[in-house]
Amino acid sequence: MSKSRTTLLALFGLVLLALLAPAAGSAAAKKKKPKDPTVNVMTRNLYLGADLGPAINAPDTCGAIDAGGQILNDVDASNFPERAKLLAQEIKSSKADLVGLQEVALWRFQENADFDETFGGTPATEVRYDFLQSLQNELAAIGANYEVAVVQEEFDQELPADRDNSNATQDPSFPLCGADEDGRLTMRDAILVKEGSKVKVSNPQMGHFTNRYSVTLGGVVPVNVDRGWVSVDAKVKAKKNKKGRTKTKGAKFHFVNAHLEAFGDPAIREAQARELFAEGGPLQTKNDLVFVGDINSGSPEDKIGPPFTTAGDEGAYNALTGDFGLINLGTRQTCCYPGTDAAAIGGYRLDHTVDHVMVKPKVKHKIKQTKSEVTGADPTVVTPSGQVSSDHGGLWSTLQFKTKK
Repeated sequence: MSKSRTTLLALFGLVLLALLAPAAGSAAAKKKKPKDPTVNVMTRNLYLGADLGPAINAPDTCGAIDAGGQILNDVDASNFPERAKLLAQEIKSSKADLVGLQEVALWRFQENADFDETFGGTPATEVRYDFLQSLQNELAAIGANYEVAVVQEEFDQELPADRDNSNATQDPSFPLCGADEDGRLTMRDAILVKEGSKVKVSNPQMGHFTNRYSVTLGGVVPVNVDRGWVSVDAKVKAKKNKKGRTKTKGAKFHFVNAHLEAFGDPAIREAQARELFAEGGPLQTKNDLVFVGDINSGSPEDKIGPPFTTAGDEGAYNALTGDFGLINLGTRQTCCYPGTDAAAIGGYRLDHTVDHVMVKPKVKHKIKQTKSEVTGADPTVVTPSGQVSSDHGGLWSTLQFKTKK
């Protein structure tokens, strides 16, 4: 090959490389396009430890006191200190940045039955079970520290209880229907944020619903069941590489956790749902919206087998999705075991959905669920005393925040 021809070929190669360089550079630039941020969120109903139905439906005072004893015994048997270990493992495995908790019970007992200050007695103050503290302790024990971003007290009621089902052992200072102890339940909702998370929260808010369930226990004690919501503003800061270019985009969103009414007319929880998105309600925001919680409602698609048996059960769900426009991300079957005793649960499986992760992005945004799972759905995973983690399943989702072009 002649020297001139070799030189010509070399020049041709250089020209070709020059022509290809911009394309290669464009491809490299395309690969380095900033990533959309992702956030893990979870909703978890902890189960207060007993069914309150027997007290609510008691026909008279003695029936209510007997039911109180049954409830307190069931709370002991459901063994939250053990269940908290399973719940902590679920939360850790989910890698949730934010966790909305419901039925975060605080149980206080009093050895001598005297009801409470309403009837001339003293309120129970001895803490038997603090679900929030127990859960935080178990999370810390397995290296998953979570801080309480916001917590709200809701339903708070004390009731004399016949723990041993014997009138002969009743408290002499309160000789009524075998009452030998007072039990006090304070219900709470909370939002936890993972320590060290890329998600930073601010502006904690809370509120009670105006619409609420009211009942007269045993035909004597009037009780208003307070329920409500908690919220925070959340922010993911954009990340930059060493050259100062954006590596991962940032995101801002409003995070709301709520627990709607479980008892009484389904119209009550539908009205509560409408309070959430009414003017000034917690779902009204200019940012992307993430809503989690136990709304005690779902669509017909959310149930396996027979449809809902109570007319109006789907009302709250329809109001939130149909009238307000929340998007249900679709993971289903979170509810509910008959308690937490695995032996009593037997072959029962979760067959409908009341716990939801829903979103409502801004106009130019899109929130995509990339992963999701129901936790606590295996009744063979039990504590040493044979309890499952909760009567509900937990639900976590990985959300990707995308800006539309």
